[in-house]
Amino acid sequence: MPRGSGRRPKPTALRKLGGNAGKRKLNDAEPEPVLGVPEMPPGLGKVAAAEWKSIVPELMQLGVLSKIDGKALAAYCHCYARWFQAERDVEKYGVIIEEPILLMGEATDYVRLKKNPACNVSESAMKGMKSFLVEFGMTPAARSRIRIDKAKEADPFEAYLQKGTAQQKHVN
Repeated sequence: MPRGSGRRPKPTALRKLGGNAGKRKLNDAEPEPVLGVPEMPPGLGKVAAAEWKSIVPELMQLGVLSKIDGKALAAYCHCYARWFQAERDVEKYGVIIEEPILLMGEATDYVRLKKNPACNVSESAMKGMKSFLVEFGMTPAARSRIRIDKAKEADPFEAYLQKGTAQQKHVN
């Protein structure tokens, strides 16, 4: 079987968060990119840019976004914008549209009913969106496989207060 076929491996960070259910050896040499907000590409349209601005804070809160994820996130936003536009077209013209029947290149009074091509565009864009959503852990199923150790999460304000208390003890 050629290399690269079959199920895609889950990143080690997600396997650790998920509890390493298969108990397989974890990849200790996997690169760990620095968490951060990637720059929004200049070519995003209005809808895609709005989705970018909406989703980046959510991904940062989950702790799954790094600066090198910009292209994958931009691709997701493009899929989202394409889906949004296609759904508007379906809303405007309907799922079934009329297509004029031509006879020897001339228009006739007859029409045939056919599926709106925007339906296919919408379905294709949704598949693309779903694959990116899963990659970023943004579906219920993807999140159900992630475990976060609540003990490690600290309230930033509480940490600040603790730090201040420790500094006061050293001064006195």
